[in-house]
Amino acid sequence: MNKYTKTLVLDSSYMPRSIITSLRAFVVVYKGNAVVIEDHDCMFNMCDPEVVIYKPAVIRVPKYVNTHHHKVPLTRENVFKRDGNECVYCGDTNYKTLTIDHVIPQSKGGGNTWDNLVTACRKCNGEKADLSLEEFGKEIPQPRRPHYLMLLKSVDYIPESWKKYLFFEE
Repeated sequence: MNKYTKTLVLDSSYMPRSIITSLRAFVVVYKGNAVVIEDHDCMFNMCDPEVVIYKPAVIRVPKYVNTHHHKVPLTRENVFKRDGNECVYCGDTNYKTLTIDHVIPQSKGGGNTWDNLVTACRKCNGEKADLSLEEFGKEIPQPRRPHYLMLLKSVDYIPESWKKYLFFEE
């Protein structure tokens, strides 16, 4: 399965609502129930080489979908997944050495929240200990609560065209 097989579905307010296959998205658009916002860089394989249909990357349905706000549970695995299963300080990807670090140490009032927990390897976590980032001397991207669609197990690749809808700047 290649990375262009999924499509992000937005509602009328451009809120992400689901992720479906690109083929299903094409059918929804063809029936007039959605419009294509962005396409992937690849096409469907067609019998007629003169027919060119790009796989939709993002579609928008014309009505607002009223659903309850999905909250991503704050778990070790979800913090790892949000941070790409790598140490935010050195980039180590050895899963056996990954730990959770408090950006603001608990000894200095830091809590167990999305914006205070990051993935760190044992070495970096040990070196940082209870130092602040300024004292530790390394910078990291600001951690934040991920959108629930980011952590779906069916998605192993997030296209650039989705990021403006899934990653909210605070």
